[in-house]
Amino acid sequence: MRAGLIAGALLALAVAEPALGQAEVPCTNIGGGKFECNWYRAGDGFSGGAIVAVGTTTVGYLPKGRNWIVCEQQGGDMHSPEGYRNHWFGWTQAENGKWGWASALDASGGDNYGSFGGGTPPCNGAHGTPPAYTGLWGSPPNPQPTPAPNPSTPAVDADKDGVSPPNDCDDTNSRVYPGATDFPGDGIDQDCAAGDVAGRVSATVAFKARYGAKSSKLTSVRVTEAPAGATVLVNCTGRNKGCPRPRTLTTSAKGSVSLTKLFRKRLRVGARVTIAVTTPNAVGKVRELRVVRRDIRARTLCQPPGAVDPTKC
Repeated sequence: MRAGLIAGALLALAVAEPALGQAEVPCTNIGGGKFECNWYRAGDGFSGGAIVAVGTTTVGYLPKGRNWIVCEQQGGDMHSPEGYRNHWFGWTQAENGKWGWASALDASGGDNYGSFGGGTPPCNGAHGTPPAYTGLWGSPPNPQPTPAPNPSTPAVDADKDGVSPPNDCDDTNSRVYPGATDFPGDGIDQDCAAGDVAGRVSATVAFKARYGAKSSKLTSVRVTEAPAGATVLVNCTGRNKGCPRPRTLTTSAKGSVSLTKLFRKRLRVGARVTIAVTTPNAVGKVRELRVVRRDIRARTLCQPPGAVDPTKC
């Protein structure tokens, strides 16, 4: 009777914990930090074979036959469909080139809970953690659904600006909230209005002229105080009005460019000249010069980014 009790206790211990001294999976050191083992799962490595996984995701397969691992590490307590058990995993590269963990359950030889042999070194966390769940290898548990937010729980105003997400489009910056002043062209949407307000190009378009009853002569036209490298587009409309052809120029490093040489001819009454100074992602400045009897009338327009025609500012 006493012997039966002892045998039963030993059997219970054997079931509760893996026994010590299990036979290892036969592997061979083939050099280059690789240890080759035999994998028995049928498959070409692309549509099937020994599973290679990261976490609970299968990233690829090892084809049936000889394939290598670089190190081993313990993970979750797995069992195979055939009933074998193991918790050793080898870090390897699947046939599709992706890296992950292969289970000793899919390798030939070795006992239950036997590690990889041939001197395979431990990974020691160098490649993260092997699959950690307990259960059938290749069939991880379904992830728990993320609980829906409680509508009665107010969002946290992390930056203490008095507005919480989602109304606050950046809860890490106390200067960003609906109603804040948006500084144009700085790349920051301070007022949470779906994008930064485009800045305006600063430039001066100055001209001098000799006026007449039927035509006037521009004696000086110059763009100054503009951004360096800004584009200056000159157009003139009015058939047979002495208009030059359209021209595109670029401001100098000091933000200036002379347009005087473009206007060699007198501009007749009815001619309309537009000089647009633009830079990327900014509202361009447009000066419109309209020739009338004994005068040239000028007005300033704006050209939003991407727009073809200028509009009132």
